Amino acid sequence: MSLLPALLAVLAGIIIAAQGPIYSRMTQGLSHPLNTTLLAFGTATLVLITLHLATRTALPSAAQVKALPLWVWLGGVLGICVVLLSIAAVPRLGAAGYIVAVIAGQLTASLLFDQSGAFGLSFRPITGQALAGVALIGAGAALVIWR
Repeated sequence: MSLLPALLAVLAGIIIAAQGPIYSRMTQGLSHPLNTTLLAFGTATLVLITLHLATRTALPSAAQVKALPLWVWLGGVLGICVVLLSIAAVPRLGAAGYIVAVIAGQLTASLLFDQSGAFGLSFRPITGQALAGVALIGAGAALVIWR
């Protein structure tokens, strides 16, 4: 296994851990979670437009977009949910409590997605070892959250 993908995943984790506190602070200044979410996605849109222009990345054709399954459009909606949920949870759980709960949820859902082949994934059966790992993460989450 290459070290670079693992380091990139660690960097992604650091970024995700920073988002919740950032959104929480933004909400204090903007008075409502929807204002924070709009500003966050507006900023992201401007950055993406700039990156597209700077890299001269070709936009997909209408046929490519039309060929996508309908469920892929949930990605953006789920992103909005994550921002709103982080705004509600981080002030109550703290950054560490929020992230460990997110990880427990991610692992649980990921096992189910692998088991069912959801979203076009290859089927990967749930093993006892994987269940034990998720149970340990759940126990760790409880230890972090309920101090």
